Amino acid sequence: MEEQQEAKEQPGQQEQAKPKGKWFGRGIYGSKDVPIRVLDGLICVLVVTVLCMIVYFTINGGFTVSFDTGGGSEVEAQKLRHGELVQEPDNPYKPGYEFAGWFASEGDMEFLWDFSSRQVTGDVTLQAHWTPAAITVKFDSNGGGQMEDKQVVFGEAYGELPVPAMEGKTFAGWEYSGAIITEESIVQMTGEHVLTATWK
Repeated sequence: MEEQQEAKEQPGQQEQAKPKGKWFGRGIYGSKDVPIRVLDGLICVLVVTVLCMIVYFTINGGFTVSFDTGGGSEVEAQKLRHGELVQEPDNPYKPGYEFAGWFASEGDMEFLWDFSSRQVTGDVTLQAHWTPAAITVKFDSNGGGQMEDKQVVFGEAYGELPVPAMEGKTFAGWEYSGAIITEESIVQMTGEHVLTATWK
């Protein structure tokens, strides 16, 4: 009888020898006893790390949209997430040229970027397109009569120029800032300017 009582008491004593779930347990941690608080701590650190990464990449991540103005005034790049629309910037400025829009390349194809509908799916560089500006040229005949204005294109030749006439004088050509301008001269001025007649 005493041996049976000792046998009954032994299981109870074994149960008291093991902590009651504060430091050790089973469940989601597997079939073996493991330190629960250690695993809980590791899980908390992992969750916090993931959240910090999400916040960081939300603020600093995404794609970069760059603007290549091809010699024009600088345009600031934009940071956007996948699927967002690019905010259309103010038109850049380039002396002697008129801005003709932003273009992007896709393989061998080049297309005008549609800011109202085209979404960002990766890093992209938008290229500014320019057309030579039409420039007004005025003529000061310096006593040789009234001359009509002429439209010229920056970077191209002046083309045919008027020939004034003045009694007792011979027309010697048009001059701008000390340089003689002929029909073959290339337009270097980026805005409206005046050619002055010279006489002999």
